Amino acid sequence: MKQTDTSFDGRSIVVRGCRVSEPLMQPWGSTCRIVEWIDGDGRISRRVVAEDVTAAEVRSTIAHHVEGRKYVMYDDERLPRQTLPRR
Repeated sequence: MKQTDTSFDGRSIVVRGCRVSEPLMQPWGSTCRIVEWIDGDGRISRRVVAEDVTAAEVRSTIAHHVEGRKYVMYDDERLPRQTLPRR
């Protein structure tokens, strides 16, 4: 996508960059693509969309994206290792 500023419902969304993957075949049969973008604050977001997504649908996906949980893996040898609990 070449647009870096898009307006949706009267509000402007600034995107530094956006790319859409080639179609990916999923194990359960349907095909999808991954939309990946960097917002104005430098955060990277990703979303899975249908294979036949249009540019308008990609813009809508970015505009309606809801921030989810953040998973961070700390890589500091002075901190205790993150491990899963044993059962």
